[in-house]
Amino acid sequence: MKIGIIGGGALGLLFSAYLSDFHDVTLYVRTREQEELITEEGILLIKGGKTFKKRVRVRISENVSREEELLIVAVKQYSLKTLFEKIHLPETPLLFIQNGYSHVPMLEKLQTKNIFLGVVEHGALKHKGNIVEHTGEGKTKVAAYKGECGGMPLLGFKIENFPFIWSEDYRQMLLEKLVVNAVINPLTGILGIRNGVLLENPHYFTLFTNYCKEISSILDLERETTQKHVEQVCRKTSSNRSSLLKDLESGKKTEIEAILGYVIQVAKEKGKNHELAQAVYWMVKGKECQGEDHS
Repeated sequence: MKIGIIGGGALGLLFSAYLSDFHDVTLYVRTREQEELITEEGILLIKGGKTFKKRVRVRISENVSREEELLIVAVKQYSLKTLFEKIHLPETPLLFIQNGYSHVPMLEKLQTKNIFLGVVEHGALKHKGNIVEHTGEGKTKVAAYKGECGGMPLLGFKIENFPFIWSEDYRQMLLEKLVVNAVINPLTGILGIRNGVLLENPHYFTLFTNYCKEISSILDLERETTQKHVEQVCRKTSSNRSSLLKDLESGKKTEIEAILGYVIQVAKEKGKNHELAQAVYWMVKGKECQGEDHS
C-alpha cells in the first residue's frame, strides 16, 4: 500500500520507520536539508539499544502526491491551517495524529470522504533530522471523524510492536488523551521535570491533584477515574520527558494552544472555574517568550 506521511518530527519519523517494512512509504518534510539527509542516510530507528536503518522515499511537503492510498498527517496542530491550503485530496483517506482537540473543528472544511483521528501512545524522541528513538511501546487508537472503519486501510495489517486499534467514539478517545496532555505536559514543562516526579514529590502531587480536579470538571469527566488514569500514564512514562518540556528546552513553539487553550475556551463557554488552568497557560507562554528571547 502507498502511504504518505506529512511531517518530519519524532512521530513522522517513527511511523515512517515502522510502516516502511510493510508498505511503500513517502515521507513529506519541510526542508531540503532533511530531505537530502534522509535520502542519503535513511531513517535510523533506535530501539532497545540497537539501531535499524530504514529506507523511505522523501519529498518536500508542498508536493504531496495524489497516488497515496492513505495520508498520515503528523505535523504540529499549529501547522495545519497552512497545510490545508495546499492539500485538496477528496479521495485519499486522511489520518490526523495531533495532540489536543482544537484541530477537530478545522476538519469540517475538508471535502475528503474518509477522515480519521488518531491517538498515539508510543514514546518517540527525535535526535536528529533522520534519527528517532522509540522510547516506549504503545498503540495507536483510531476513530472515524467522517467515514467508516473499512475506509481505514491500516486496521487490516498486523505490525509487531506497532498496533493500530479501532475506537468507536472519537470524542471520548480524544478527551481521554486531552486530559493527560493538559495535566502532564504543561506541569512538567513549567517545572522542568520528568513525568514521574509529579507523583514522587508530595508538593508537586498536591498541585497535580488540584489541577487534575479542575481539568476534569471543565471537561465533565469523573474526577477520581480521570485522576487514576492520568496517574497510571505518569507511572508508565515515569522516566519520560514530555514533548512540551522538550519544545521549551529547545526554544520551539509548544502545542499549549491546542491543548490547554482549548480547555480554557471550553471553561469560558461553560462558565466554569479555570484559575489554575489559566495560570498554567500563562506560565507556559512566558517560558515560550524566554525561549524566543534567547534564540
